[in-house]
Amino acid sequence: MKKAQIARLKLRCPITLGRQHEINIPSGWFDLVFTMCAAIEDEAQAINKKHRQRMFLPRIVFIEEHQGRIICDVINGTKDISEIIKQAQMRSAKSCMTCGDEGSQFRLGRNLVTRCHKHRSSEMHY
Repeated sequence: MKKAQIARLKLRCPITLGRQHEINIPSGWFDLVFTMCAAIEDEAQAINKKHRQRMFLPRIVFIEEHQGRIICDVINGTKDISEIIKQAQMRSAKSCMTCGDEGSQFRLGRNLVTRCHKHRSSEMHY
C-alpha cells in the first residue's frame, strides 16, 4: 500500500490506528480496508463516548494479506468488530488484490491469491 493511503487511514482512524501497527496489504484492497477501518473506528468512537475508558478501546494491531485474504488482529474487540472484520475478509476473497475489481481465488505456486482475469498472471507488489 502507498504511503499516502496509509496516511489517509491514520487520519480517518486516530483511535484504532493511533499506535504502532502493521499494514501490509496490496493497493487494490485499499477501499476495502479503508471501509473496514472506518467502521471499526466508528465502533471505538461510540465506546469512547459511552464509557470513557480509553485504555480499553479497540486497537488494530495489524492488517495483512494471507492466502488471498485480508487478516486483521484487533485488541479489545467486540462482537460487532469481529463481524466487520469477517465481512471484509469475505469481500477480499472476491476482490482483485491489484485493482480491487471482482476477482477469484486461485493457487499460484504454494499460495492462494485473489485476482481478476486481467491481473491473473501479473507479479504482486505491495
